[in-house]
Amino acid sequence: MKTAEYLKNLDVNKIKNSDPKDFITLMSHALRLGALYKAKFFMWLENNNYEMIAQDEEILEHFIKELIAVHKKAEEDVNESNTDFIDNIFYTIFKNTGKFQEADCISLSLVLMSFISFKTDLITNEEYLEIRDLLVPYKVMISQCKINPDKLFKMYKESVSDFEGNTKLISKLGKGVEVALPDESIILEGLKEITYDEKSWEKE
Repeated sequence: MKTAEYLKNLDVNKIKNSDPKDFITLMSHALRLGALYKAKFFMWLENNNYEMIAQDEEILEHFIKELIAVHKKAEEDVNESNTDFIDNIFYTIFKNTGKFQEADCISLSLVLMSFISFKTDLITNEEYLEIRDLLVPYKVMISQCKINPDKLFKMYKESVSDFEGNTKLISKLGKGVEVALPDESIILEGLKEITYDEKSWEKE
């Protein structure tokens, strides 16, 4: 699902009649936008997540209005600053493995970035856990990826080998701060945080 296209002419019936995978992807996208650009929207989702899962029509109508507004805000922010959150780098890596659904790529990227923001003292451990745990009801992947973190780390290093300038991490819920790429040791620690630390890793 291409989210920008999906949001065009989005209404309650479109959500109710959508493929369950598309709804979960939409929710992953919405939670990401709330965490990065509008804390009030994130908190609203937190307070209404079970109504969202039940697809209550009144809740869905409010959700659509808020989602479109925060999506527009995010696009404007990226266009104005020409600096995006680092989770987009992680998203591309997860996507390129060919092992994850679209919703999982979004959720894992958000969790990884939140963990790195915590480890660099930008948010608290409680804020990191709040972001991570809100994804749980939607049954998206937030940890225990059965893939070797060293493989993901290698992909990360390759993807940023020519990277110039800064990126963004979360400085508090709903707000980011421009930073240089985090130390590679923190990136690797984050990848280990979301992978399944067992011998059942894939054989390379």
